[in-house]
Amino acid sequence: MTKNNAVILFIKSPEKGRVKTRLAKGVGEKAALALYQCFVMDVLDMVRSTPWALRVYYYPEKGCRRIRSWLGNDWDLFPQVGTTLGDKMKNALADTFAAGYERAVLIGSDLPDIPSDIINTAFNALNSTDGVLGPSSDGGYYLIGFTAKGFVPRIFNNIPWGTNRVFELTLNNFQDHAVSPFCLPVWQDIDTKEDLQALGLDPATGPAMHTTRYLQKKGLTF
Repeated sequence: MTKNNAVILFIKSPEKGRVKTRLAKGVGEKAALALYQCFVMDVLDMVRSTPWALRVYYYPEKGCRRIRSWLGNDWDLFPQVGTTLGDKMKNALADTFAAGYERAVLIGSDLPDIPSDIINTAFNALNSTDGVLGPSSDGGYYLIGFTAKGFVPRIFNNIPWGTNRVFELTLNNFQDHAVSPFCLPVWQDIDTKEDLQALGLDPATGPAMHTTRYLQKKGLTF
């Protein structure tokens, strides 16, 4: 049932020079910050259009006040807990299952054009398997999900985060724990100017309206 499904969104406090640093090398820190905020708003709009619960996990912990002033009080906000990205994801999922949800998928904030159909496919897959994984074109993944009963925290162990082997080694970890995850279509997260250029956003019909409007306003359409 949809009421037992939760989307976990990882975000960072919107501070210039601290978000989308690789993108900033191509568009500048000011534009990278503005685009990051657009990305987050686009993902929030997408999830808002669905029946799923949304749990927003933020970093750093001291950024809560800034995030509240930006996003308002309509969202369930929780601090990311852990040292590595793997620890943070593992803890967020465990926290979500402890809150009573039966299925959870975790995504990042650099997916302005991700459609709800992808998330829906992930939740549907979790009706028949315990894990789901969405590979990104850079060798990482843009989505990971589990059922509460099939959650294996050790999936996140010994992963070299930020490398092009993250998806491969995560898949190996699934297999080592006898879980065969459902693999979603490859999707492109937006880390660089080249990724932004490849988006191909349509201002008339496409998703990511916050991102599209900003690019048009600043003359950054490609």
